[in-house]
Formats: sequence, structure tokens, C-alpha cells
Amino acid sequence: MKKTNLVLATVLTTIIGFGSGATMADDNADGERSWKHHSGKSHGGKHGKRGGRHGGKHMMMRMAKKLNLTDEQKAQMKSLREAQKGAKQELRAEMKALRTKMHELDPNDSNAVDALAAEKGALAEKMFKARNEARVAFENLLTDEQKAQLATMKAERKARMEERKQKRMERRAAKNTDA
Repeated sequence: MKKTNLVLATVLTTIIGFGSGATMADDNADGERSWKHHSGKSHGGKHGKRGGRHGGKHMMMRMAKKLNLTDEQKAQMKSLREAQKGAKQELRAEMKALRTKMHELDPNDSNAVDALAAEKGALAEKMFKARNEARVAFENLLTDEQKAQLATMKAERKARMEERKQKRMERRAAKNTDA
């Protein structure tokens, strides 16, 4: 009986070992699984399926297509993005330095914590204002019809988000009642 259990345990361990090896072989060279494996489609880019961090250039191109921007508007949009790029990089560098300070911070030093929190708040405010200025500059490029179309697109997006939120809440409620 002990010999049978030992053989069974060895066989199971071997199967599990081969299974994990096959899984690792299926992964990318850097050890992370790509979106292709998760969603069944290859979307490219290192930031997932939406073509870059938070959409970026690809999102703007889709929006330009949906809003039927003229070539002149596209050129203006591109120049706006290039002008804002440097300021964004500076703000991201400041945020990175701030995160480094936060990691090195002594959590028992309340004065340092307060100073760093104030610094982070000021930086977050600068970033928020920069995003808003970019949005206003983009919307100033649009005609009245395009602005109306953009408002419709925003409303549709909000409705889709609410629908997904509702479905997520229903799944959680069903999961909690099953448990």
C-alpha cells in the first residue's frame, strides 16, 4: 500500500512538473504572458490591448477618424501633442523622484510625511491642470459639429462604463450569495 502511494505521488509530481514546464514554454521569453494568450487576439504594444498607455497616439487617431478631422486639424493636433510632450516628461520625472523620496521616507517622521504629502498634492494639481489644458486646447481645434459629436461619444462611453460597472456589481453579488 505504501509503495502504491509512493508511486502515485511520484507520477503526480512528474505530471505537474511537465505541466508547469509546458506553461513556461508557452510564455514569452521575458517570462510574462502576452495579451494574445489572455484574450485570443494579438493587439501589439507592450501596454496591452489598447495600443499604448491609456490609449495615447492610437486613441487620438481613432478620435480624429470618428470626428472627421481635416488634415489641418490633424496637423494642429500633432503640434499640440509635441508641444505638451516635454512638459509631461518633466512632470513624470518629478513624480518618479517623489516616489523615490516616499520609499526612502521614515514613516515615523510626521513632519517629513506632511511635507512630502504637500509636495505630492502640489504635483498632482500641476498634472491635473496640464491634462485639462491639453483637453481644452484640443477642443478649441474642433468645429461646433465636431464638439457635438465629441459630447455624444463621451456620453456613449459613460453609458458603456456604467453598464460594465453594473454587470461587475451583479457578478460580485452573485459570487457573494454563492459563498
